[in-house]
Amino acid sequence: MQDQKTSEQFSSKEFIMRDLSLERTRLKLKELQSGFIDDMEEKMQRVLADVIKEVGNPENDQKLFDESLNCLDKMKPTREGTLPDKQFLTRNSLLTDLFEIKHIRTIYHIFVAILIILFLNTLIYDLTDTGRPKFGFGLILWNFGDIKTVIMIWICMMAGVFSLYLMFHFYASNRHKVPLKHLKLWDQCWLVAFILYVCALLYFPLASLLEHNLPPASSLIVLMEKIRLMMKSYAFVRNNTPKVLAYQPKDSNNDKQSHSPCPGFSQFLYYLFAPTLVYRDSYPRTDSVRWRVVAWSFTEVIGIIFYVSFIFERLLKFQFEHFGKSRVESKDVIVSIFNTMMPATLAMLCAFFCLLHSWQNAFAEMLCFADRMFYKDWWNSTSFSTYYRTWNVVVHDWLYTYVYKDFSENVMPNDRVMPKLMVFAISALFHEYILTFTFRYFYPVMLFMFGGAGVALTFVQRKGAGGNIFMWLSLCMGTGLFLSLYTMEWYARINCPKELGYWADLIVPRSWTCNFMKQ
Repeated sequence: MQDQKTSEQFSSKEFIMRDLSLERTRLKLKELQSGFIDDMEEKMQRVLADVIKEVGNPENDQKLFDESLNCLDKMKPTREGTLPDKQFLTRNSLLTDLFEIKHIRTIYHIFVAILIILFLNTLIYDLTDTGRPKFGFGLILWNFGDIKTVIMIWICMMAGVFSLYLMFHFYASNRHKVPLKHLKLWDQCWLVAFILYVCALLYFPLASLLEHNLPPASSLIVLMEKIRLMMKSYAFVRNNTPKVLAYQPKDSNNDKQSHSPCPGFSQFLYYLFAPTLVYRDSYPRTDSVRWRVVAWSFTEVIGIIFYVSFIFERLLKFQFEHFGKSRVESKDVIVSIFNTMMPATLAMLCAFFCLLHSWQNAFAEMLCFADRMFYKDWWNSTSFSTYYRTWNVVVHDWLYTYVYKDFSENVMPNDRVMPKLMVFAISALFHEYILTFTFRYFYPVMLFMFGGAGVALTFVQRKGAGGNIFMWLSLCMGTGLFLSLYTMEWYARINCPKELGYWADLIVPRSWTCNFMKQ
C-alpha cells in the first residue's frame, strides 16, 4: 500500500511538472509571436511610409527613373582624375518594360494599324493604277538587290577580322620573348600593321561596293557593317593592349592565367556578334534563349521594312519624282519640305525601332546577352545634349569610352569641350561617309546639321514641357529638311543633265544647278 501511494505521488508530480513546462513553453511562444508581429508591423509601416512618400512625390519618381537609366550604366572611377567606365547590368530594353503597360501597348497597336492602312492604300493604288498588286515589293527588291555580292563582301570582311585576332594573338603571345632593346620596334611594327588593317577594312569593301554598283539598301548594309567591325576591332585592341604591355610570364602561374594575355577566341567571337561596341572579357548573361522572342523581333524587322517602303511609295515619292523634268518654283520646294516632315518623322521612328530595338534585341536574345539598354528615354529629352546621349546608347558608349574618355584622360586632362567636339566631329564625318557612298554623291546636309547646328543646339538648355516640345519640333523639322534635300538631289541626278566635270559633279549638288535655280 505504501509503495502504491508513493507511485501515485510521483505520477502526480510528473503531470504537474509537465503541465508547468508546457505552460512556460506556451507563454514563451506567445511572447515570441507577439514580439515578431510587433516587429513586422513596425517594419511594414516604415516600408509603406517610404513607398507612399516616393509615390506621392513626382520629383522622387523622376529621380529614381533617371538614376536607373542614366547613373547605373557607369561605374565609379577607379582612380582620381579619371572618368567612370561603362557598366554592364542585367536589364531589359526600356520599350520592352513599357509595353507591359496596356496604355503604352496601345501606342504600339496604333502604329500597327497605320501599317495596315498604308498596306491597304498601296494595294488599292496598285489595283487601280496597274491592275495587279505589288505590295511595295518593287522598291524593296530594288533596294536590297545583288544580295549575293553583299554576302560575299561580308564574308571577306569577317575573314579580315579573324586575321586581326590571329595577328594580335601572335603579338601578345610573343612580345615577352622579344629582347628589351627591340621591344619598342616590335610594338611600332604591330601598330603600323593595325593601321594598315583599318585602312584595308575601309578601302576594299568600299571598292567592291562601287565596282558592283550596289543599290542604296545593299550599300548601306555593307558600309554600316564595315564601320561596326572597325569599331569593334579598335575596341578589342584598345582594351587588351594595356594587358599585353603589363604582362609578365612569371605571374601566369600565380594568377592562374593562360600563357597568353590575349583573350580566347570564343570570347572574341562572342564579342564580335554581341550587341555592344565596348569590349569586355565577359558580359552578364541570361539563362536561356526565348526563341519566340527572337522570331517576333525578326518579324518586326521585316514588317518595318515594308512600313518604310509604304511611307516612301505613298507619302514621299510622288512629291519629288518629277523634280528636274519641269521647272520647279522655290515655293513648291518649301511646300514639299513641310509636307515631308511628318512622313519623315514616322520613317525615323521606324528606323529607330527596327535597328535599336528589334534587331538588337533579337541578337541579344540569341546570345543570352543580358544588358539590353540599347537606348534610353530620348523621347523625354528637354535638350539635344540629352537626346544625343540617349538616342543610340550602343554608339554613344563607344564614343564615350574610346574617344571622349581617352581624349579627356590622356590628351587634354580636365578639358571637356575639346573631347566633346572630337566626338561630334568623328560622328558627323562617319555619318556623312556612309551617306555619301550609299547615294554616290556628296551633299553635306548631315555634316552641317549634325556637326554644325547639332553642336550649337547642345548649348540650348531648356526644362520641362517647353524644352521637350522644342526638341521634338527641331527634330521633326530637321528630319523633314534632311530627307527632302537628299531626295531632291537623288531625283535631280536622275532627271537633270550633267553640267559639270566628273569630280565637280560628285562634290557640287546637281540640284543647285538644276532648272528650278535658273532664271
